[in-house]
Amino acid sequence: MNNNGEVSQIDWHSGFAGGLSLSLRRYYSEIQIERELPLTKEPLKMDFLVVKKNEGVVIDNALGRGFLKYNIIEYKNPDDELNIDVAWKVIGYAAIYKSSGRRVNEIPSEDITVTIVRTRKPVKLFKYLRKQQIDVICERDGVYRIDGLVSIPCRVIVLREVKDKQLLALKVMERNADENDIREFLEEAKMYNLPGDKHDADAVIQVSSRANIETYERLKGDERMCEALRELMADDIKEAELRGEKTILIDLVHDGLLDAKEAAKRANMSLKEFNKKLKDAYPSK
Repeated sequence: MNNNGEVSQIDWHSGFAGGLSLSLRRYYSEIQIERELPLTKEPLKMDFLVVKKNEGVVIDNALGRGFLKYNIIEYKNPDDELNIDVAWKVIGYAAIYKSSGRRVNEIPSEDITVTIVRTRKPVKLFKYLRKQQIDVICERDGVYRIDGLVSIPCRVIVLREVKDKQLLALKVMERNADENDIREFLEEAKMYNLPGDKHDADAVIQVSSRANIETYERLKGDERMCEALRELMADDIKEAELRGEKTILIDLVHDGLLDAKEAAKRANMSLKEFNKKLKDAYPSK
């Protein structure tokens, strides 16, 4: 809960934005990622558009291996439903985007792909599609190609089934995420040097830690993992300390990313005062 007694919502999409960037970080110079790209003058936006600057570049991971030039990505968080209407909505985004060029056929339909990313397999959707004589083909672990719905290549990425280590930043953002995946991601993220990578890793960890509170509590007892978490959150902690933003420190303690004694010290408060603030912000703590 927050200070107003409302239930805190996990910002899954901000986490996915960070995870998407990290999953494609090896190809930064060859692609452009746009978030919530407006499709019309009205507030209609698709989640993400990945544009390959060099069409000859192959993005060699489970997410990007089927990419063409213009790649529309829809992220469905663990609480979102994925049914046939949602699938057609995303295909509709592709149609609107295709027609948005400044000249006729500036964006050829044969250069567009649609990818829907989700934690769990949409069993009911796949069953419905097969009943309609539409092929659902498993290309590799967690990657399903839908053939026969439209001419535009469509895929569904089921993160729980994906084994590609390049997508760890996406896989750790689910409830009951695999602890080994979380450990491996934290070790990987500790090596990031670029500010953009660190920012993206922070976004992923904020979501992952809130979705897996008990796991992160256990990791705090592992000296190596605890050190990795401290290093990754160092900039956030320092910024909160400099700005006097106690709410950030409280959130970090609640999420298991910072020790209460250290947070109280940085907030220039006694431990008793800090714990009262923590209890007020999160009554169930």
